[in-house]
Amino acid sequence: MSFDPDTATVLDLVAAHPATAAVFRRYDAAAGCCLLCQGLFETVSGLAARFGLDGQTLATDLLQAIAREKEEIR
Repeated sequence: MSFDPDTATVLDLVAAHPATAAVFRRYDAAAGCCLLCQGLFETVSGLAARFGLDGQTLATDLLQAIAREKEEIR
């Protein structure tokens, strides 16, 4: 799965790359809620905008989690 924060939903991303769930959990405190509960069907960009998160940093953190996950599989 290629990752485009403007089109990838949280659900699609977590389903394809389970390691990204931990990234979303790390942002829960900043958002003031469980992002996986409240934003599962939103795009990553939409989620960041809705909860006042730095979308670029979130996307970078998600990409790093995906890369680590791929390395673990090898």
